[in-house]
Amino acid sequence: MMKKRTIVVTVSALLLASQLPVISALPLVSAFNNTAFAATASASTIQATLSSGSSSAEVASLQQQLGTLGYFTYPSNTGYYGPLTVQAVSSYQEAYGLPVTGAADSATRTSISHAIVKKQLLAAANEYLGTPYDWGGTSPSTGFDCSGFVYYMFTKLGVPADRLSSGELFQQGTPVDRADLMPGDLVFFSTNTPGKVNHVGFYIGNGKFISSTRSAGIAVQPIDSGYWGPRYLGAKQVY
Repeated sequence: MMKKRTIVVTVSALLLASQLPVISALPLVSAFNNTAFAATASASTIQATLSSGSSSAEVASLQQQLGTLGYFTYPSNTGYYGPLTVQAVSSYQEAYGLPVTGAADSATRTSISHAIVKKQLLAAANEYLGTPYDWGGTSPSTGFDCSGFVYYMFTKLGVPADRLSSGELFQQGTPVDRADLMPGDLVFFSTNTPGKVNHVGFYIGNGKFISSTRSAGIAVQPIDSGYWGPRYLGAKQVY
């Protein structure tokens, strides 16, 4: 509950407030792209740009999504695109390497929807910790290899994906600098032939990733560990 305080209200502020809709809690909107591993919206999924001064249920949904991702911190989703929403969108755009405009254009809204899906994916991935390694495996009942786990988790969350090897996955998507890794990015390693990708996992944040390993099955490990650090080859954003 917000504390009451005495304020001076101008006529312009009253006029602005009168335009703000009263919006109840809205369901979370998660958009899936119809093109496998596409980073931006296709022509069929282009969304209208939301910007400063607009008021709508779409703005409230955007605020809820940004709140889920930790960027919008106001205690309620007002449905009004004011300075706090502009700041939240700008912070998200900067973090994800998008043009920082403060306006939620189609590319930004698609990226936010993808980030929500990847957050859900990583939460679900923890359910399989300890599942044994199985070469070529794509099922929790028999086990996973590293790329099979990536394939299973993408399809489980409704992301269209082909069954690719770790080396083939490395040819997909957009390269991500190590300093710019975001949750859900794919990280790649070489455990056999130096310089040749043969292992992949999901970056989960805080310098750690989750993958299917021969030694421990599905496990969370530091990217910079004594074993994985020297074998790191790069990262890709594929969704």
